[in-house]
Amino acid sequence: MKFFDIRDYLSDLKPISIIIGGRGIGKTYSALTFLIENKKRFLYMRNTRQQISECCSDFGNPFKRLNKDKGWDIQLSPEKDHVNIVDGNGDIIGYASPLSVFENLRGADLSDVDYVIFDEFIENRKLLFDQFKAFVNMRETVGRNRELLGEEPLYTILLSNAQSLNSPILAGYDLIPDIEGMIKGSQKKLKRADTLVLLPESEVSELKKNTSTYRGLKGTRIYKENIENQFANDSFYGIKKRNIREYKPLCKIDDLYLYNHKSNHKYYVCSIQAINIPEYNSKDNALAFYQSFGRYLPSEYAIGNLEFSDFTTKAKFMKIIE
Repeated sequence: MKFFDIRDYLSDLKPISIIIGGRGIGKTYSALTFLIENKKRFLYMRNTRQQISECCSDFGNPFKRLNKDKGWDIQLSPEKDHVNIVDGNGDIIGYASPLSVFENLRGADLSDVDYVIFDEFIENRKLLFDQFKAFVNMRETVGRNRELLGEEPLYTILLSNAQSLNSPILAGYDLIPDIEGMIKGSQKKLKRADTLVLLPESEVSELKKNTSTYRGLKGTRIYKENIENQFANDSFYGIKKRNIREYKPLCKIDDLYLYNHKSNHKYYVCSIQAINIPEYNSKDNALAFYQSFGRYLPSEYAIGNLEFSDFTTKAKFMKIIE
């Protein structure tokens, strides 16, 4: 049985490497194994304090399976706002920290860290902090000028299953349209200058289809997310490429433009700019937008008359009108 193994992709790794795969296929296991066996000092990261606190318990120790399989004794030892990861000899082999605290760790010297493992970075809920800003600040704090000094860049490996494309980090790096294209074209790997995106298939996921956990769940959202690596919590309904010349502009809200078709009742939202139209801001005058346009758009969406140029545009606009 072939689990996902990050060592198969070492030549592909970029300073920002994003791996989104089925649940339990070996993403975290293989990444941690590679770092420990190659004596790479690393930072293990989750989004919140609560998640890291749970990792420090016997119940939530992310090294439990590795300890069992390899005869290791890796434990997490809390210390103030971070956690030391120690081996069986008591030596520190890495650190653990929630992303949320990096506003308070700007002066920390983490020059000994070679890799960051950001586990389960996609969450299908709204976090209480700006995740993308915190992530960039984390890379600045941990990476601190190493490239300017001629050293290797900080390598950050972000891991998740396919909970949602509507991720602040994916949006911040403008990766959502690229991943949309990967999904539509059945593409499994995308490389940019500093970024790698992997959507790996797994023999493990195929075998899991016939287990008691998933055998009766085919076609459900959780099956699509955990087994088929599909973004089942996202709806691509209404996402179309339309000829903007067939539409007239109605208004702007934030950085989005609402258009109306010249010969039918369809609406289209995109980022193509228009002039001499009312402009709104969802923070300052959302009520005025709602009274003029927003109150009838949810029903237009329901009957298929509201369309969007891409997923990011849809996610932003639906958040405004819902």
